[in-house]
Formats: sequence, C-alpha cells, structure tokens
Amino acid sequence: MKRLNPEKTAAFQFERGPVGCLLTHGFTGSPFEMRELGEYLAGKGLTVLGKPLPGHGTSPHDMLRTNWYDWYHACVENLAELNARCEKVFLCGMSMGGTLSLHVAAHYASRYNIAGVAAYAAPLYLKNPLLPVLPVAKRFMKFKPPSESDVADPVARDRQESYDRVPLECISSLLELLAHVKHDLQDITVPVLLVQSTKDNTVHPPNVRLIHKLLGSRDKTLVEVEKSYHVVTVDYDKELVKEKTYEFIRRVGNLV
Repeated sequence: MKRLNPEKTAAFQFERGPVGCLLTHGFTGSPFEMRELGEYLAGKGLTVLGKPLPGHGTSPHDMLRTNWYDWYHACVENLAELNARCEKVFLCGMSMGGTLSLHVAAHYASRYNIAGVAAYAAPLYLKNPLLPVLPVAKRFMKFKPPSESDVADPVARDRQESYDRVPLECISSLLELLAHVKHDLQDITVPVLLVQSTKDNTVHPPNVRLIHKLLGSRDKTLVEVEKSYHVVTVDYDKELVKEKTYEFIRRVGNLV
C-alpha cells in the first residue's frame, strides 16, 4: 500500500486580504492537489485555506471509517473558520471537492457570505460498468484494487499524493452524495465557474453540462480544457485553471 508524504498532504493556509478561498480536494486525494492553486490565489492577495477531508491524507483504512456526511460537515466547519476572518468567501473544489462545494453553497450561501463557487471536474454521476455489482462486491472485499492516477502530465503524476486503492463502502457513500446534490443544484443562486477536461477518464465529461443545466444560478460559466485528464489543478492545463479561477473571483468579487 502506497505511503503518503505527510508534509505534502498537510493542511495549508495563507493569510492575505478580506476575500477568502476555501480549497477542497477530491475523493481519495489530499490538499496537495489544491496547494499550487492556493499559492497562486494567495499571490493575488486572497486569503486561502485548504484542509484534508476526514479519512484523507493518511491511509485508506482511515477513509473506510468515514462517509459523505463527515466530508460535508468538515467543509462546513472549514467554511465557518474562514468566514470568521473574511468579508466574503469563494468555494473552490476539485472533483468530489467541487460537488461538496456546490452542496455547501446550496445550504449556507447567505449564512457564511459565500460569493461564488469554482468546481473542477465535479461529478454528479459516475459511469462505470462495475457499479451495479458494488453491493455484492462489498461483502467480499473492502478495497477496490489499485488504480493509476488520472493525470496526463507524467511529472505531475509522479508527484501526486492520493490513495492507490479505494474503500468500496466509501464509493457507495459517494454515490449517495451525488444523488443528494443533484436535487440541490436548483437551490444554488451564487455565481458558479465549472471547469472540465474533455479527456477526463474518471468523471464522465458530460457531467459538467448536466450540472450547468440544473444550476439555479443565473451567472454560470463553463470552461472546457483539452490537454489534462481528471486532476486539472495539477495537470497540463493548470495555468489556465489558475487564470480562469482568479478571473472569476475578481469579476464576481468586484476586486480591483
């Protein structure tokens, strides 16, 4: 089982201006996949916070003891922490972190001064021929066999810090989250930026158009990239992702 580097998977925060950004990583991932984006945004004068979700950044056995309620409530707690220091907050999430960010925005936008959401390769459904056998598979095995990181850039792939296997029970919990959020999208009214790679091997690319269609937001922007695979925050299109994210935050937040 792959051992993660605790220094790379640790939480990070950068205290800058009155506008905050909560960066949330994806399923089986770690804050490392959001750190470079966080450093870029901090360089633009934004206060940034990124923390590992419960059960993440340590071992798959730890993740096995968590579910989507734990991940979601951690996002809300992180938002409350950041909101206490900022006038307005943007939620930026990678993959499941994007889905969680949308879910939080549907319920806490006014309470915690959420100004907007940037979701990168966020799933609303999963497309895998093995999903129908998941209930049976869970009776005989705890973890999905190791799979390769969905990053096109070989240098970034080697640096990635994420689990090399997935607790099957957590996949079931993820599916529950996605079904729940699908019904919440209509309640989101803050501006939303959606970023999706057309070469994503993890999240079926049409997910992003379904999310865009179901969002209650009037201000919703869709950006498609073509060089990266799934983890667009560290892959070939990462510079474009950074630029589009700050461009969105600057416009929506009325930053000078």
